[in-house]
Amino acid sequence: MLKSGWFWLLVALGIFWSLGAYNRLVRLRATIGQQFISLESVLLQYQEVVQQAVSSAATSPQLWASAYLPDVEVDPWTRLQVSAGLLTVAMARMQTHPLEADSTQALQDAGAELQHAWASLIHPDAYYVNVPEALQQRWLALDLLVQPEVQRFNASIMDYNLAIAQYPAALLAALFQFRPARPLA
Repeated sequence: MLKSGWFWLLVALGIFWSLGAYNRLVRLRATIGQQFISLESVLLQYQEVVQQAVSSAATSPQLWASAYLPDVEVDPWTRLQVSAGLLTVAMARMQTHPLEADSTQALQDAGAELQHAWASLIHPDAYYVNVPEALQQRWLALDLLVQPEVQRFNASIMDYNLAIAQYPAALLAALFQFRPARPLA
């Protein structure tokens, strides 16, 4: 049996198929990292807007208003800066571990907290410093820019998850410990 040409042909085909399937899984995993870099470049712009808003509020006394500020435990500006910092930390973790569910959850939570902090700051009944209209418009533009990047990132995760779930490649995925990734919400 070992002298049969068909046997060795099947062994060679199996080896070459395995190498090809493994390389495909590695490429799909690398695509997730590349898509996250694109997403991260847009998400970092939120940090810039936060810094510009804080700088403009600190240097422009004409922006100060005397509207109602509810009794809150945390200053809205502090909350905004802390949530922007948490988003940066979550992005750094996601960059090193883009396939871990904890990293994805941390990024989602930090992004949601930043959105809530911004919304509470610009809400007409809860501000005490006016955020310049240009920065509010830039924030809205970033909200529109981030959506396609999230969709592309999620599409690369779905492609990867489908590839590691398909029957023959699933054996290699289990052997080399390719774990499913969680898309961003």
